[in-house]
Amino acid sequence: MGLLDGLFGKRKKAIQAVLVHLDGAGLPGDIYERYDLATIEDQLTTVLEEDGLGEFDGNETGPTETTLFMYGPDAERLFAGIEDTLRAYPLCKGARVVIRRGEPGAEERTLTL
Repeated sequence: MGLLDGLFGKRKKAIQAVLVHLDGAGLPGDIYERYDLATIEDQLTTVLEEDGLGEFDGNETGPTETTLFMYGPDAERLFAGIEDTLRAYPLCKGARVVIRRGEPGAEERTLTL
């Protein structure tokens, strides 16, 4: 099995997703000054790995929003495991969270932190 086979095989098993859309423009300025993206990414990665919930797959940053991508075999369980971490980190205030129970186009629910 080649490297790409391993990567795609892993993702195929972990097709459920939690996407966290962070507000990149509407929070108070001191939040952006005091809290950074790398810290919340490290915290989420730690929780995901320690609890065996899935994987953190990076972010995409635009002019007014940053999206954090996480994948695992059970999106509801994944979100339950990271919810407290998200709610505790000020940079996540008002984030829109999409919990998707399959590949793109699958059933999903959205909530605001």
